[in-house]
Amino acid sequence: DPKVLSGTAAIFFAATNALKLIPYFALGQFDATNLTASAVLVPLAPLSTIAGAWLVRRMRPEVFYPFTYATVAVVAVKLLWDGIAGLL
Repeated sequence: DPKVLSGTAAIFFAATNALKLIPYFALGQFDATNLTASAVLVPLAPLSTIAGAWLVRRMRPEVFYPFTYATVAVVAVKLLWDGIAGLL
C-alpha cells in the first residue's frame, strides 16, 4: 500500500534526521548561516507534506511504485555523481 510505504518512510527519515542532530551540533553546524537557511526553508515543509499526501492519495499503486523507484534512482545517480566528482 503506497500510504503505508510513505508513512513508514516519513517516520524512518524523521528518526534518522533526529539522530543527526547530535553529530551536527558536535561539528558546529548550527551557525547563523545554516540556521538562517533552515528558517527560510521551514515554511516549505508543511506545503511539501500536503502536496506529497495529495499525490499519494491520487496515484494508483501501479503508477506510484515505478514513480518512486525512478525518483530514488535519479537521486542515487546524483549522489554518486557528486561523490565521484568530489574524489577527482
